[in-house]
Amino acid sequence: MSTPYCVVGCTRGTGLQIVRQLAARGAPVRCIARDPAKARSLLPSGVDIRAGDVTDPGSLRRAGFRECGVIFFAADITGGIGGRGFFKPEAQIRAVTYQGLVNVVDAAKAAAFTGRFVLLSGMGSELPSLTGRLLNAIKGNLQRNQCDRNDYLRNSGLDSSIGRGGVLTDGAGGQAAIRIAPPVHRLSLLRRIARADFARALIAAADAPSGRMFDVFNEPGSPPTDEALTRQFECLRRATGAEQLSL
Repeated sequence: MSTPYCVVGCTRGTGLQIVRQLAARGAPVRCIARDPAKARSLLPSGVDIRAGDVTDPGSLRRAGFRECGVIFFAADITGGIGGRGFFKPEAQIRAVTYQGLVNVVDAAKAAAFTGRFVLLSGMGSELPSLTGRLLNAIKGNLQRNQCDRNDYLRNSGLDSSIGRGGVLTDGAGGQAAIRIAPPVHRLSLLRRIARADFARALIAAADAPSGRMFDVFNEPGSPPTDEALTRQFECLRRATGAEQLSL
């Protein structure tokens, strides 16, 4: 891709993994960061770093979304216990995880962005589960925010894909199979995905034909090639029907 991949939320977690993997492939990458100086200390050399805050719509108008081929939205609340926003005020969490997505989508549309918008979301946010209740308790009703932003993106008119990860882990990627499945699973501690593997699946979704929503998690087996990941998306579309998966 000659146009840049754009990553919003690029200095930690899955967003950082996406940047590193794209840069390792030699792809052009643009990073939107609230703190560009911090981003330069964390990100690979050669990436285009621009200032932008998902809670400040004005800053997003300077991100140059029109020039991008793909936008990844990986922004999440930080601080709190463990640096992951645990037990921060619910309104503050929603301002980043939901309203931040709204602001980026609106800025992309205002910039006449015509590429693929890829949203990092959570598995089973619309289904009750013990793991989901625990997550909501420590992260301010996060699953409602996920449902609301999924709906906002799906109704935005943008070409989009929503990857719903299992429980994220910081272990090394490339140690297990990656399963791409229909979006029907509850969040469970038994379904996990290494952040590096989640990033690989999201990059594959960005380049796969036809936008869709999907669940992704690790399972026993050998790590797939990029071509094998693409084939999983193709098989998923044929098995469930393009109309059912379309966003």
